[in-house]
Amino acid sequence: MTVSPVVASIRKEILIDAPPTDAWDALRDRGAIHQRLVPGFVVDAWLDGGDRIVTFFNGLEARED
Repeated sequence: MTVSPVVASIRKEILIDAPPTDAWDALRDRGAIHQRLVPGFVVDAWLDGGDRIVTFFNGLEARED
């Protein structure tokens, strides 16, 4: 018997008062999420090769590849 994994997802729609080109430009700017997308929640972000290092408001750091 083969059991398929269950995959969950959450979807949330957010209205943004910005032209689509500006919104996509901010999303593509991987090293500046702390300035352009989530200031205050993310306090620092920088690129290390292909990885992004993110520091959250509570001091937690995460490395994303």
